[in-house]
Amino acid sequence: MAPHERCRGAVFRTHMKNFSQEGLWIHFSRWSVSMLLDFTVSNHQCFATEAGLSFVSPSLRTQTPGAGRTWSDVTSRVAAVFGPNASGKSTILSAVGLLGRAIAEPGTRLHWPYAAAAAAQTPTAYDVDFTVDEVRYHYELEAMAWGIRRESLHSCPRGTRRRLFVREQTGPEAPIVVRAGSSLKGPTAEVRRLVTPGDLLLAVAARYRHDALQPIARGLRTGASTSVVGRSDDDQQVRLQWLMSRMIEDPQRWNGIVDVLAHVADLGVASVRVEEKQVPQKILERMRAVLAAGSGDDPAEIPADAIAPVARSLVFTHSGPAGESFELPLGSQSDGTVAWLAAAAPAVDVLRRGGLLVVDELDASLHPALSSALVTMFKDRDVNPRGAQLLFSSHDTALLGNAPSRLLGRDEVWFCEKDDAGASELVPLSAYATRRGDNEQKRYLTGRFGALPRVDLSGLLGIVSDPDGAE
Repeated sequence: MAPHERCRGAVFRTHMKNFSQEGLWIHFSRWSVSMLLDFTVSNHQCFATEAGLSFVSPSLRTQTPGAGRTWSDVTSRVAAVFGPNASGKSTILSAVGLLGRAIAEPGTRLHWPYAAAAAAQTPTAYDVDFTVDEVRYHYELEAMAWGIRRESLHSCPRGTRRRLFVREQTGPEAPIVVRAGSSLKGPTAEVRRLVTPGDLLLAVAARYRHDALQPIARGLRTGASTSVVGRSDDDQQVRLQWLMSRMIEDPQRWNGIVDVLAHVADLGVASVRVEEKQVPQKILERMRAVLAAGSGDDPAEIPADAIAPVARSLVFTHSGPAGESFELPLGSQSDGTVAWLAAAAPAVDVLRRGGLLVVDELDASLHPALSSALVTMFKDRDVNPRGAQLLFSSHDTALLGNAPSRLLGRDEVWFCEKDDAGASELVPLSAYATRRGDNEQKRYLTGRFGALPRVDLSGLLGIVSDPDGAE
């Protein structure tokens, strides 16, 4: 590990060890471990052809790690996507999340073709390699507007590929054909009878609690997308509500975690607590009226998840210049403080149980040191003993630099840009010739890797130089 990584992670690692000793941290054996190895999607929104990401080290030349090695030893903990606005960065991240949601929710739409007319008649294809408890699986599917044309799952327990199932359907009115492999044990025939053209067989098997397929589906769902952290205000509020729920359900553990996150980020916050208030009767009546207008029925009770955002809020304890303490509400905190807690709390949750965290625009409202700290949390093996993974997009080119030393390796970076026809492309940094010690930040900003916005201010000259045109 590089010296700067040890330095950045030292405070957080120390707190995590203290949590373990005090019983605040989770016992790691409670969950099975899943990892995303490779993800490829094609004919998906702005991507006309294949776009793929990989966490696998180029040094792995076989289907499985060698003797004495684990998947954590031959995979990266992070994958970063850089590029200009509207280049497709968010699209590739959302595709990963979409597959995870489709496994959790049968019937989720998976056909999102490229804008060209001909693309609507071809499938959106997904190709995923992942692991569950050190066993490698390969999952493929082709989605049409009418449903799933093809779906297959293979395992590779000891380097030998085995078919678990292949599901095919030639058209919306054609029968669904499922061919199960000899190694697949469980009620596959019963699951087949429940599958409709729009369902993934793997998703239905998970709902049916298929002996062999449910654990694999759960692993793919976790490995494909444990938590997608978006950048919108609504998404941020959802994550803060999630955090407050954790703090209420398990205050001993989560209050300590949130306090540590505040201290690590040097936010000037001594502690954070959840305040629950009685919702005024007038507000309840208005909420009941809105719900009644939407459903046509007057609800006897307002759902708890509708009341929580109104009744709960975070309260922050600060220290004054003379050492006195005072409290301020969430609305009085900086955007950076809120953004840090909203992003770092889901990161801690993924670090606790393994899986993948997907973050769109990691650097939104965050100081570069905090963006770096989030990445370091995943790369530090003491903080991340379960091999959790982070997939993120960013405009923070400092993450590519060498100061004080390099944080992202050449196999952990991808560049996203659009070609002359307007289709997005995803290119790994490893596709370019690089040398040890190269400053990739400088090379990127000088256009060596493309994926930069083409800024042209000439069109503004006439507008700003014409005083008669001003209102």
